[in-house]
Amino acid sequence: MFKTIKLNKLLLGILLPAVIAIGAGMTSTFAAQEDKPEKSRKEGVPVPIIMYHSITLDDDCLSEYVVSLDQIESDIEYLKEKDFTPVFVNDLIRYVNYGGELPDKPIILTFDDGFYNNREYLYGLLKKEDFKATISVVGDYTINASESGEKQSALYSYLSWKDIAEMRESGRYEFCDHSCSMHSLGERRGVLKKEGESDDEYRHALISDIDGLQKLFETNCGFRPNVFTYPYGFYCDEAEETVKALGFEATLGVEEKPNYIIKNDSECLYGLNRYNRSGLTDTISFMENMLKDFENS
Repeated sequence: MFKTIKLNKLLLGILLPAVIAIGAGMTSTFAAQEDKPEKSRKEGVPVPIIMYHSITLDDDCLSEYVVSLDQIESDIEYLKEKDFTPVFVNDLIRYVNYGGELPDKPIILTFDDGFYNNREYLYGLLKKEDFKATISVVGDYTINASESGEKQSALYSYLSWKDIAEMRESGRYEFCDHSCSMHSLGERRGVLKKEGESDDEYRHALISDIDGLQKLFETNCGFRPNVFTYPYGFYCDEAEETVKALGFEATLGVEEKPNYIIKNDSECLYGLNRYNRSGLTDTISFMENMLKDFENS
């Protein structure tokens, strides 16, 4: 059994924005130390991927990693005006590996960590706008939400297994494995190797954690995600090899760069880049900054 995190809900409500900011804010710094080699993808289909985290209804709570529902609605309206069509990561997988097709201007909205507000606040908007979202779930958070017996709150709670199953059934959400217990900045930084850890110990730790969460998905929700999201964006070749061996067909990173998706080139699906959507900027500024990278590449 995996260790269940028990957090006082009042303390969590106070500290959550700070925890998100600290963790996500360190992403680009550490991820840069583990840079992947550049890949030539320019001949492929350009696919922007946006990375959101928690959602609020209170503008006073906005931060680098907390956005308002109004901001998301504004983002979606902008994308629709520019003729973008929402897709899942699995639509990219089908296009690359299984002969599927993509719309002319695909876009992916991802939401990290599995916040309950990704259901409570977001579902109605997705349904109204005919959009979809990709959610990356941290196992420990979902185990706690499922076992604590506490009433869920959009202010501080995470998704339960029941939430995940129902959201997936709606067709508006797909789910990714975001590790079970490795979403941390302790002795191990994300999925990176700990100091003094042997190769065998490291591989065993990765498999136990990641495949352990896969089994929990299957047991509780009836499916295994085929997309892995690197905690904090930390990456290394050994981790990617293990993730591939476990059957994942795509991985999500955090570098703010364009993606180019190439038919029959499965490697273009690994280390997909994403643009963090800060709650401290407006829709037009964020979108223009993101899309200019595609125009200039």
